[in-house]
Amino acid sequence: MVSKGLEKFVIYPIYFDKKVSRKDGRKVTKKQAIEKPAIDDIFKAAKSLGLNPEIEKEVSYPSRHWKNEGRVVIDQKDSKNNLLRKISKKL
Repeated sequence: MVSKGLEKFVIYPIYFDKKVSRKDGRKVTKKQAIEKPAIDDIFKAAKSLGLNPEIEKEVSYPSRHWKNEGRVVIDQKDSKNNLLRKISKKL
């Protein structure tokens, strides 16, 4: 569980899902997005970037509360947008 003030970012798979619109939660461009992003792949990409990732599997994106897709918690070493772009390149 992430608490305020821990200098961490929460990353959900929906941020990289090519089939999801920006309005519905995608955070990277369609060109950077992939189909069916997996939490394990996001974890590996974050680990290769030295972001000290942790997986939380039984968590849902707030607007998709019925889907337990999980999330990855990473260190706040740059802006969130820059980190999302770096992770998307690794995916």
